[in-house]
Amino acid sequence: MGNTPQDNSRQVGFAGTLRNIQLTDIIQMCCLAGASMMIRVSQGQQQGTIHIINGEVLHAECGPLVGEEAFFGILKWEAGSFETLDAEPIEDPSIQKNCQFLLMEAARLIDEQQACQTEEEESEDETGDAGQLCPERLRVMIVDDSAIMCKILSSMLRVDPGIEVVGTAKNGEHALEMLKRLSPDLITLDVNMPVMDGSTALKHIMIQSPCPVLIMSNLVQGAYGTILNFLNLGAVDFVSKPVNDKSIVLQQQKIVQRVHMAAAADVSRFRRFRPVKIPPDLKLHPDGSDPARDLVLVLSGTGGYLETVRLLTSLPESLGAAVVAMVSAPPLFLPTLVGFLEPRCRFRISELDDQQALVVHNCYLSPVGIPLDIDYGNGQEPLVRRYDFAEAKGGILASAAESFGKRLSVILLSGSEYEKTGLAAVIEAGGKVISPSPRECIISGPVEEAIDAGLVQDTIKIDKMAQWLAERHPAGV
Repeated sequence: MGNTPQDNSRQVGFAGTLRNIQLTDIIQMCCLAGASMMIRVSQGQQQGTIHIINGEVLHAECGPLVGEEAFFGILKWEAGSFETLDAEPIEDPSIQKNCQFLLMEAARLIDEQQACQTEEEESEDETGDAGQLCPERLRVMIVDDSAIMCKILSSMLRVDPGIEVVGTAKNGEHALEMLKRLSPDLITLDVNMPVMDGSTALKHIMIQSPCPVLIMSNLVQGAYGTILNFLNLGAVDFVSKPVNDKSIVLQQQKIVQRVHMAAAADVSRFRRFRPVKIPPDLKLHPDGSDPARDLVLVLSGTGGYLETVRLLTSLPESLGAAVVAMVSAPPLFLPTLVGFLEPRCRFRISELDDQQALVVHNCYLSPVGIPLDIDYGNGQEPLVRRYDFAEAKGGILASAAESFGKRLSVILLSGSEYEKTGLAAVIEAGGKVISPSPRECIISGPVEEAIDAGLVQDTIKIDKMAQWLAERHPAGV
């Protein structure tokens, strides 16, 4: 049962620090999720392990200590690092008590430890921190008809000291009753619920008390059409509900990150937009024989969904360029998004292949975060290539600037992710970087930062961008 850190076969999992989170919250989250894993915890030269099987703490070791004594000893550590590893079979459990009892007892022991601090330390805290204000925590309301899912999500979010779960609601009707009283900064919203489902609740939220909404859904085959409808109704983003597997800590980190990003949205700027299908005779049908000499890169992140739709559905025939749009969406969502946009855009819409020749009047969609580079593979037509992260080169902005120069335009939309060096390379090569005014963005932070850094050359209303692009990249020139 001893620790074997030299065993490379066990060096899998996810690492983190205990400086800003509580180990008790991580264990609570794992127990509620019914997860199986080993948590290796380190503080200085000390190291211990906690073994969780199917949501129960069965064994712990810390130096010569074993069982409950080791478990409580580890949980008293105020700071350190941890990593989650594959669970090992426990033939002879050293801990018999249930998880909730262990956590309650650990909390009592930690309180006793903190109460033993010297009066001098307490005095220093009182005088030294008197002029500092504690940062305001993000207030989150969870809406889900599953009580256990509410508990799991609450535990996941409370791991972050900057988040406060102010309430949970069992359906949309219950959420609307609580909304005005609690005034949350963000709502996590389930899709399918009794009494009032998520779609109906979202409509009421956007009308009565607009608030950033993050959709929490089981992202299985067939769910993305529903997610698309929620985005069209004003949801800021979506993320998968947590599932019971060894990546539970990674899932927690992702959910917390998406909560913080979505909470930055100013939903008062949301304007519902539902483009209609265009007549077949207005649809362009490029045959692939016209390699793109001009390129438009659209960078969009959290909150930028409707801005992207508004831009792509307005692209005119007079625009003589290929378009690559980086969107904040998992790869499995792209077919649904392509299916929605294709009949509503004059350009042909498709997913970006691993090695894609760029052709005029085509728009290629790719998830944000995929490493891409552009070059002229055969000297005749530009290619976008997808790389593994370890093999990625200078990034799509720098390589597009090198390949297209002044024939490149880059558009930053809400929540866009970019490298400042890449934007600088575009400008240096003669390309153009534009964005909407921050006042038009649902999430304006990234756009504001680029403007402040002098990396945006002009701000243009989203509804005017297609015209601007056609004048800068005219067809047939």
